[in-house]
Amino acid sequence: MLVLNGIGIFLSILLLVYNKGYKSANVYLGLFLYLSNLISLSLYLHIFSNSKAVLAFVMSIPINPSAYTLGPLAYLYVRSILRDNARFTKYDGLHFVIFAVNFIGRLPYNLVGWEEKLRIANDIINHSWEGISFSNKNNILPVRINSVLKGIHFFLYLILIWGLILKNKFNISSFGKVGKQLKIVKNWLYFFVIMATFLAFIFVFIVLLFLITKDKITFQSEGKILFLLVFIGLIMLILGLVLFPQILYGIPIEKLKLPENNNEIKEPIVIETESFSFSEDYIDKIRMLLEIWKKEHKFLNADSSTHIMSREIGLPVHHVTYFFNQISNEKYIYWRNRLRVEYAIDLINRQEGYNKTIEVLRKECGFKSYSAFFQTFKQITGKLPKDYIRDIKS
Repeated sequence: MLVLNGIGIFLSILLLVYNKGYKSANVYLGLFLYLSNLISLSLYLHIFSNSKAVLAFVMSIPINPSAYTLGPLAYLYVRSILRDNARFTKYDGLHFVIFAVNFIGRLPYNLVGWEEKLRIANDIINHSWEGISFSNKNNILPVRINSVLKGIHFFLYLILIWGLILKNKFNISSFGKVGKQLKIVKNWLYFFVIMATFLAFIFVFIVLLFLITKDKITFQSEGKILFLLVFIGLIMLILGLVLFPQILYGIPIEKLKLPENNNEIKEPIVIETESFSFSEDYIDKIRMLLEIWKKEHKFLNADSSTHIMSREIGLPVHHVTYFFNQISNEKYIYWRNRLRVEYAIDLINRQEGYNKTIEVLRKECGFKSYSAFFQTFKQITGKLPKDYIRDIKS
């Protein structure tokens, strides 16, 4: 179970760092997954570790108050995706008031000496939980009341989130070719909230078990399956992002596309709508990086692929694939092969390819097979390479 939790923490950090914050809504999602895994790890060690030092250290870190941030973070994430606006307003700070109160109430415990924490850890491990002093870890809310309140708090936010999703209308048909992207995001949001609801119910069962058990050993024997379900649920959420990275682009935005020659038109006339998840500035950035990559003739590398290109231009591979699949008019393979053929044509036109055999020309242009070289060359020029060279010579 610790391995599952470690994987979850690593992947959630990867989401926060490697995604490079393209969609700021993903910050809410990354924090939700990271804190969920961290809180689960803290609770697991709290219950299943029999080391006084480990338990004292875990209780010294104010992780548990962060449970009051999970509901707000999930709500802000879903709201940001549905509205395509992740701006954090001054009123959004109210969502974290209970977290702040709980965090302040726990500070005095964090400041007590190490020996006192070891004593409390020893009591938790070796004695009955009834009337034990660890219930004073929070000066504002006793542990048992605090545990129940966390569950109620999370469920209230789940009700708000379900309301947001059910109220929203996903008109997939109006999005044309990007309807697939909208459908992926729609299915993800439902999956995300279903899994969050599932985890909330598991947390309730853990709290109930905590309230009825009298000691650590009893909880250990009866709570293993519950924690296993928690870790599996969190891993499933992260695996969904790994398998479908398009989720991170959010819902495509529809924008008006005007006629190119509209100098004599006083009022804008809408011809069609375009729907993209990338902003215009980000699209321009990708095009600029691809132009630099092209000028460096890196397309001549026979092993060139979207994965290799993504490393060379410094962008996530799923951003590159999304650009070619949804924004560019060409698929990556055809775009790369077209550049190679244009390079071959330039060599021939400058007579540098006259004396080269077709095989040498093919290899210099990055093609691994004759069929791909001949097919792409004929698509662009209408002729096979040998016929094109013959016509140039004549």
